[in-house]
Amino acid sequence: MEKKLQKLISNENKKRPKTDEELAKELMVRREDVTILRSKLGIEDSRERRKSNLINEIKDLLAQTVNLNTVDLTKKLNAIGYDVSRSTVSKYTQELSNQKKMYKIDNKEIISKDKSQDYNIFSKLVGYDRSLKAIIQLAKAAVIYPPHGLHTIITGPTGVGKSELADCMFEFAITSGNFNSSSPFVVFNAADYAENQQLLLSQLFGHVKGAFTGAENDKVGLVEKANGGILFIDEIHRLPHEGQEILFQIIDKGKLRRLGETKISKDIEVMLISATSEPLDSYLLDTFKRRIPMVIEIPNLNARPLIERYNLIKIFFINEASRIGLSVLVKSDVYKALMLYRCHGNLGQLRSDIQVSCARALLNKLTKKSESVIVNLSDLPDYVMQGLIDIRDCREKVEQYVSNDVMISSTGNSGDLKVNSSIYNFPEEIYRYTEERYLFLMSERLDVKIIDKIVSGEVELKIQQYIKNIKNYITNTDMNELVSIVGNQIVNLTEEIFNIASAKLGKLESNLKYSLAVHFKATIERLKDGKKIQNNNMEEIMLNYPKEFQVAEEVSLYLKDKYNINLPEEEVSVLAIYFNSGHRGDIDNLPKVGVLIIAHGKVATAIAEVANKLMNINHAKAIDMSLDRSPQETLDEAIKASKEMNEGKGVIILVDMGSLAYFGDLIAKETGIEIRTLTRVDTVLAIEVIRRAILPDISIDEITESVINETSYRIEETYDYDISSDYNSKPIILCICVTGDGTAKVLKDKIIYEISDLENQFTIETKGIIEFPRIDLELNRIKKIKKIVTIIGTINPNVYNIPFISAQDILIGEGIDNLKQLTNYNIPQKTVSIKRELNVEDLICEENIYLDLRSCNKDEILDILCSHLIRGNKVRKEFLNDVLNREELFTTELDCGVAIPHADETNVLVPAILIARLEKPILWDKKMISIVVMLAVNKDCFNSFSSILGYIIKPDFLKINDMMTAKEIREALVNACKNIRS
Repeated sequence: MEKKLQKLISNENKKRPKTDEELAKELMVRREDVTILRSKLGIEDSRERRKSNLINEIKDLLAQTVNLNTVDLTKKLNAIGYDVSRSTVSKYTQELSNQKKMYKIDNKEIISKDKSQDYNIFSKLVGYDRSLKAIIQLAKAAVIYPPHGLHTIITGPTGVGKSELADCMFEFAITSGNFNSSSPFVVFNAADYAENQQLLLSQLFGHVKGAFTGAENDKVGLVEKANGGILFIDEIHRLPHEGQEILFQIIDKGKLRRLGETKISKDIEVMLISATSEPLDSYLLDTFKRRIPMVIEIPNLNARPLIERYNLIKIFFINEASRIGLSVLVKSDVYKALMLYRCHGNLGQLRSDIQVSCARALLNKLTKKSESVIVNLSDLPDYVMQGLIDIRDCREKVEQYVSNDVMISSTGNSGDLKVNSSIYNFPEEIYRYTEERYLFLMSERLDVKIIDKIVSGEVELKIQQYIKNIKNYITNTDMNELVSIVGNQIVNLTEEIFNIASAKLGKLESNLKYSLAVHFKATIERLKDGKKIQNNNMEEIMLNYPKEFQVAEEVSLYLKDKYNINLPEEEVSVLAIYFNSGHRGDIDNLPKVGVLIIAHGKVATAIAEVANKLMNINHAKAIDMSLDRSPQETLDEAIKASKEMNEGKGVIILVDMGSLAYFGDLIAKETGIEIRTLTRVDTVLAIEVIRRAILPDISIDEITESVINETSYRIEETYDYDISSDYNSKPIILCICVTGDGTAKVLKDKIIYEISDLENQFTIETKGIIEFPRIDLELNRIKKIKKIVTIIGTINPNVYNIPFISAQDILIGEGIDNLKQLTNYNIPQKTVSIKRELNVEDLICEENIYLDLRSCNKDEILDILCSHLIRGNKVRKEFLNDVLNREELFTTELDCGVAIPHADETNVLVPAILIARLEKPILWDKKMISIVVMLAVNKDCFNSFSSILGYIIKPDFLKINDMMTAKEIREALVNACKNIRS
C-alpha cells in the first residue's frame, strides 16, 4: 500500500496533484486511510505539493509581463494546465512580493531580514507619529538596550496590532545593528497547543528521546532555534506555569534544558518578546512578570484619533483592491460608518468588515455585470451601519476627511469623487440585496423556508428605514423633481394608489408617495425584464399585517383592471410592508421584545453570534454559564441584561436546562419585567424568535405561542437513517430517547455543533425506544454489524462494554469532553457493571393505576401524577419541573390517543410507571388523549419499560379502557410484555 501510494504521487501531474479523495478511489480504500498513511510517510497534501511549481510559474509570468494583475495572471496559469482560484494566486503573489526571506521550522515561521533598509521601520504602523509614538519609543529602547535587548511583553485587546509591532521590533533590531543580519526571528503562538501542554512545552523547549510517551527521537525546540535572535511568543498567557518557570532559567542564566534532560545542555542568548490580550495578573506568575522589564500597552482602536481610523480604512481598502485586481468605489456614507462604529475587535475586525463589504460589492458586480466594484451601505454589516447614528455629534470632524465618495485603485492610489448619491436608487438596492442574501444564505445550507423568513424580515426593516430617510429628504425636493425621475405616468399612478390606501387605512404619511413612486418605477421595469423580488413569505406578512395585505391585494386588482399591470404575489407582500410603514411613524423608536440566550459552556454566545449574523442584525444577547460559575452569578448577569434590553415589551429567554429553566420566574420577580422562557437552545429556534421579536407589532405571548406551535418539527426533519445502507463502514455514535423524534435529535445536533468534523468520522444515529418492541434486540443487532463507540441518551440501556453518556452531561458540556476522549483517543471502553434488571411486575403496581381520572387539562394531570410519585418517595420534587420542561421541549403525545410524559433519570429514586385512564379525553397539545402513561425510569429497568412502550403503541393496549379494575389492567400489561420479550 505504501509503495502504491508513493508511486501514484510520483507519477501525478505536478500542476494538478491528486487529492486524498482521488488517491483513495484509485487505491480502493477510505480517504481517511490515505490521509493517515500520507502523513506517516511525510508526504505533503495536494496543495503543498503543487505550491513550489506554482510559485515558480508565477515568478516567470510576472517577469515576462510588468504590472500583470491577479485576474489575468490566474487566467494565464489555468491556460497552461493549473486549476487555481484568484484568491490562491493573490496569496502566493503576496508571498513573492514580501522582501522577507522565509523558511519553515516545525511549521513556525522564522524570518531573516535585509539590513539595507534605511527608512523608518515603524512608519508602516498607522499612528506611529501620533497615538503610537510613545509606544514605539519604548519598543526601540527595548531592542537597542545592550547587550541583547530587554525582554518585553506587549499587551492590549485582541486585534490592536501586537504581532505587527513585534515584527517591526525585529526589523529595527537588524537595522540598528544590535542584532546581525542572520539573526533568526522565531514566531510561536501558544494558543495553537493550549489543549496539549506536553506538546506545547516540547515545541518550545525541545525534548530528548524517551522524555515522554511518543518521544522517539531528540527534538530541537524553538527557543534553541531562536538562539542569537528574537523569540516572539504570542498569547503567552496560554503558557502553563511549568513553561513560565522553564523560561526563568533562560532569562536569568541564559541556559536551556530540554524536556527529559538531567543537566543543562546549551547556552542560549535570546531576546524574548511576548504578547497577551489578557490582564497580566490573570495568568502570569508574579515571578515571571518580574523578569520582564519592558511592558508595552497598545490602545484599542476606539481610543485612537479619527485621522488614524481614516488612514487604516484607506489602507485596508487599498489592500482589498489590490487583492481582487480591480478599482473599488467606496461610497462616502460607507467610509463615515466605518469611521464611527464601535469596532470591538479593533484592527482585526475593521479589516474583516471591510473585506466582507468588498466581497459583497464584488458579488454585485459579477451578478449585475456592472463595470465597477461599488461598496454601498447595504454591503456593510448592520452593526457597522450603526456608526451613522453618531454622525450628528461629529459630522464636522468626519467630513474633514470624507466629504465625497472615494475611489481606490488597484494600484494603491485613492481620491475623492463627486458622485451624486440619489435616494431614488433604493429599490434596485433592495432587489440586489435580497438576491445577494439568498445566495449567501443558500451557501450556508439553510433550509429554504428559513431563508425566506430571514430575508423577508430584513427587507421589511430596510423598507421601513428607507421611508424614514425619504421623509427627511423631501423637504428639499418637490413633485416636479419626482416627475423628472420616474415620469408623469408613474406619479399619477402612485397618487391613485395612495388615495386607495388612505381611504382604507386612514391617514398615511405624505413621504410614502415618493417611496411608492420610486418603487413602482423599478417594479415595472423589472416586470418588463421578467424579474421579480425574492420574497416567499406571504403567510407571515398576511399574519402580521392583515389589513395592509388586504389593501395591497385590492391595489393589485386595480392595477390589473386599469393598467393591465400584473403584480406577482411577492410584490403584493412588499406593497403591504410599504403601507404598514406609511402610517407607523418613526418605526425605529417603537418598542420590541428582547431576546436573551443563556446556556452552559460557550453555546449561548456561539448561537447568538450565528443567529445575529444570519439575520444581519445585533438583537439577541448571550450569557455563557461556565461550569465553575455559580447559578447566582449567572442570574445576576441575566437580571442586569434583561433590564438593559427591556423596551417595555418584555424579554424572551432561551435556556438549555437545569437551574436555568427557573431563571425566567426569578428575573420577573426581581425586575417586574414580563419574561417568557423557552427551555431549548439551538440556532434555528433563535432565528425564529429573533425574527419575530424585531417586529414592533407582535406581543411577547404571540411570539412564544407561534414559536412553540411552528418550530418543533424543523429540527426533526431529514434525520432518518437506514443502518443497512452503510453496512460495516463508519463506527456509530447512538443517540436514544423514549420517542426518538425529540431529545435524541437535539443531542445529535448538539454534538455535531460542538465537535467539528464528527460526522466525517462517525455515523450519528438517533433511535426511539418506542419504535421497537425490543430495543435491546435492536441495539444488539446494530452492535453485531457496527462498532458502537458510545450511547448517549436520557436512559442508560446498560449495553455490555459500551460506554454511556447521559443527555444532561452532553447538554451542560461535561459529556462533550467525555465524547471527545472516546472519539479522538480510542480509549479502551469500560465494562459496565450490570445490576439485576427490574421486571415489569416491579414497575407497575395497582396503586399506581388511576381509573377514570377526572381532569380538564394537561398540567393538572401532570401535577396529580408527579405528586403521587413524590409522596411515594419514587422521585424527588424536582421531577415535576423536569417533566414540564420536557413537555415544552417536545410533545409526548402519540397518534394512538396515549401520552407518555417523562424526564431523564436525574431525579428518579425508585423506578415506577403510572397509568391514568381519563374520565373524558382531553386535548394534550394537538391531539386528544384518553390514557396517560407516566414514565419515571432509569437504567435499572431499561428493557422492561421498553417492552411496555412496545405494547403501548399496539391497538390491544386501548383495551384497558374497557377493564374494570386496576388489577385487571396490571395483569394485562404484565402478560403482554412477557409475550413481547419472549
